[in-house]
Amino acid sequence: MNKCTSVNDPSSVSIIQKKLFKTASPERSGKMKQDPFGDLTDWGPVLDILKDLADNGALSTCQPGLIRILRYKGNWRLREEVLKRIGEIQTPSIELVHQLITILDDDNIYYDARIIAGNALVQLLKNVQGSKDGDIYNRAQKVIDKLKSTPQPPFFDTVLNRLYSELAVPRMLEKIIPSALY
Repeated sequence: MNKCTSVNDPSSVSIIQKKLFKTASPERSGKMKQDPFGDLTDWGPVLDILKDLADNGALSTCQPGLIRILRYKGNWRLREEVLKRIGEIQTPSIELVHQLITILDDDNIYYDARIIAGNALVQLLKNVQGSKDGDIYNRAQKVIDKLKSTPQPPFFDTVLNRLYSELAVPRMLEKIIPSALY
């Protein structure tokens, strides 16, 4: 199978991606870069595309598609595979981080997916630390505080503690650095 070296270079699109875009060509839909995954009920090719994109470091180019998979409740395998791979994204969108927070907060989602989401969120928060958007940290902090206010299974509580620690570091730096400048 041909590997996808760049989602922007049509000559490098894998055979699987070409099959998925027969019905909606990138020229007509304009969605190839953002959502190359096609029909999520046919999860085999979607996993192959996800693997191609991750192997080539191109996941960040299709974050709207990743968000769509995370919101799709029809296939746990797709959701888990995306959750396992999105921690690699160096420039996560605000929407992607918010979707992870939503999964973490959803009591109707099984703990394994919420734990993987928490681990991915720890990685993504490291990549958005330069962001001026405190909303991400505030929302994550509120969710973690809410979850920690009720008893959680130990394996989930461990992830919450890691997230809490990750959020505490930028907050401490915000307080220390401005005072050190004066």
